Amino acid sequence: MSLPRILSHAKDKVAQIGIRFWFRFKLKRLGNMTSLQIDSNNKTIRIELELKGESAPITVNIGRYELSEQGGKTYLRLDGIQTSREWINILLDQYLKRRSFEVPEVVKLAL
Repeated sequence: MSLPRILSHAKDKVAQIGIRFWFRFKLKRLGNMTSLQIDSNNKTIRIELELKGESAPITVNIGRYELSEQGGKTYLRLDGIQTSREWINILLDQYLKRRSFEVPEVVKLAL
């Protein structure tokens, strides 16, 4: 494995730790994030969640993410989101399609 690939993999691992910590802190009432895989080279994310009220884990695949900066702020755009629940896919398609969200500066460093 090349040095840039090793550094990218290490960066992804650090980001995974930070995002899992954030999820536990901010969204613990919803349930648990049991798995998180970030591939910053391909700009993809895979998440597995055990949410309260759900009988089986939910898988979320983000086919592509993009970070951008505008006016000194960092924005995240998620595309190609698919989950293991059809109703969630419909909601995501309706409310997240072609939208960007302002995120903390640390997200830019992580992703």
